[in-house]
Amino acid sequence: MRSLFLLITLLGGILTAGRASAQSSSQDTVVFDNDSSFDVDYVKLDLWVTPDTQYVAGSVELRSHANVLRPDSTIQLSLWPQLSVDSLFCDGVPAYFRHIGDKLYVTLLHNYAPNAVFDLLIYYHGYPTDWGGLVHYWQGRKPGGIPIVYSTSEPFGTKYWWPCKDNNADKLNSADLYFTCPKADMVGSEGTLVSITENDTSHTFHWHESYPIDHYLIAFVCTEFDTLTHWHYWADGDSTKIMDFVFPSSADTMGNALIQVDSILNQYEQWFGPYPFRNEKYGIAQFYGGGMENETLSFCNDADSGTVAHETAHQWFGDAVTCKTWNDCWLNEGFATYITGLWARVHDGEAYFDTLMKEQEQFITSKPGGTVHTPDSLLITDVLDPRLVYSKGCFLLHMLRFVLGSDTAFFRCLREYVTGPLRYGVASSEDFEHSVEKSSGRNLKWFFDEWVYGDGYPIYSLAWDYHDSYHPALAISETGSTSASPFFEMPIQLEFIGPSIDTIAEVLDDAPLKAFDFSFPKPVTKVIFDPHNWLLDGSLPRTLAVHSEQPAPESALDITQDLNAFTIAFSIPQTGEVTVKIYDLLGRQVCTLPLGVQQNGSHSIPWRPNIGFSPGCYFCRLDAPGSEQVAHFIISN
Repeated sequence: MRSLFLLITLLGGILTAGRASAQSSSQDTVVFDNDSSFDVDYVKLDLWVTPDTQYVAGSVELRSHANVLRPDSTIQLSLWPQLSVDSLFCDGVPAYFRHIGDKLYVTLLHNYAPNAVFDLLIYYHGYPTDWGGLVHYWQGRKPGGIPIVYSTSEPFGTKYWWPCKDNNADKLNSADLYFTCPKADMVGSEGTLVSITENDTSHTFHWHESYPIDHYLIAFVCTEFDTLTHWHYWADGDSTKIMDFVFPSSADTMGNALIQVDSILNQYEQWFGPYPFRNEKYGIAQFYGGGMENETLSFCNDADSGTVAHETAHQWFGDAVTCKTWNDCWLNEGFATYITGLWARVHDGEAYFDTLMKEQEQFITSKPGGTVHTPDSLLITDVLDPRLVYSKGCFLLHMLRFVLGSDTAFFRCLREYVTGPLRYGVASSEDFEHSVEKSSGRNLKWFFDEWVYGDGYPIYSLAWDYHDSYHPALAISETGSTSASPFFEMPIQLEFIGPSIDTIAEVLDDAPLKAFDFSFPKPVTKVIFDPHNWLLDGSLPRTLAVHSEQPAPESALDITQDLNAFTIAFSIPQTGEVTVKIYDLLGRQVCTLPLGVQQNGSHSIPWRPNIGFSPGCYFCRLDAPGSEQVAHFIISN
């Protein structure tokens, strides 16, 4: 579906799904068809369509096999009530059916044994609603101009234009798609164009999809088209036909712009392995609706680089491997969104990619809560939530790339996920997690638990001991943006910079409060927290300054806790006035202990915090003649 990078740029973070699509209705009864008593293996559509209207008529054949049927031999399909079933046959014999709301209940001829094959043939007709199923419009967006009609099925729109088993987990093995339309028009669809049969005033396009395909990815677009074709040659010498369908008025501009498809395909194949549908085709069909990743033929408004890159990425992530349920739609949309960014990184440079990721982060953190794994819902705003499914799913992959430690490891994990056992099948978040763990050899349950199912994001507070530029200390305090997920364990990069030093250290933040000590051979003047913006935390990289560039003597200041009391131990080189000051993580002075004149040498004083001190990390600073010492400590209760 349409690139969210593009939408962020255009709308300043106020994102929409960006395409015509099915909405929920009181006539919807369940999120998907959960009838596990049978599976559909093959579909044949034979439909009359015309761009002048949304009217559709024809037949659908569903070749299926039984699993364990109900005692009454009834199975459930989905079909919008505005579409009327004229007749229905099971294995060539008229069958009893009931069309109630958006459900079509069919009583089979027999109680077929497990794995037994049966064939349904359904004749129907009607006018699907304009906001789902089929959309009628005009080229150039000018009413009265050249008409166009196209299907829109993701996520719940398939049943709005043909009877189906509306369940992502039940992927078809193959499909034959026959569309008859007026002679002035063409039909673009999935797979290979087998034939065009000329009739008196119409012609019939026969498309064959030989690869597995999900129901919602079956699509067509019908209007007056110019076709642009050429052969794409892969690095191994193989080739695939590129077949684009463009409006006659934009054939020149679209043709020149779509040359980029070859570069995108080459880059994606290098990253993710062979194009999944090499033996058929790939192409772009022009329509009005943002973008849609139909298998082997993406629908795009125009040749915008972001949209084309996004929909092409779906050929691997969404089409070759499809989300098993809409709860895990981020496996489709989060992937395509991040891959669009990675393509921009190659094409437009690192700085542009960094800007895109900052925009993503700002959009995600514009609200405090939300999970990548979405709840069961009939609302398209939940299933295709732009902030969570697209953007947060995208940033999840960005952080996974960081956690895995290298681009080599990251792309290996994605390549093995999409070319391994799940290829041409369906996947859940758990499936992806297990695939990455197998490829990386690491246990990443902690990461996926936090970022797939965790609510919101972490908020970090920093305290920086800036008095010793050779031995700096940093304390990191973390809270969650919502109480549902108060803590996210993550590695964090810190960049230390000085006149003769620039180095990055990585620490593991595995506690809500944690302090880190560092030692450098040369002075450090500043530290940058998360310098490359790997973390989803709602802030840009932060810089903290070090005041001194002189080495400090080894600190003899030490704070130890015994129940609710503390002992402050220190050593001073000369006699004089001594003062101890306590600071919180934000650098605010919260307590002053004037100790008067103390003799040179070692000392130990008791200190009991008053009831105004909250649990957390604090810093203790001791000022004495010839000595300034700093130490950090934690008040746990």
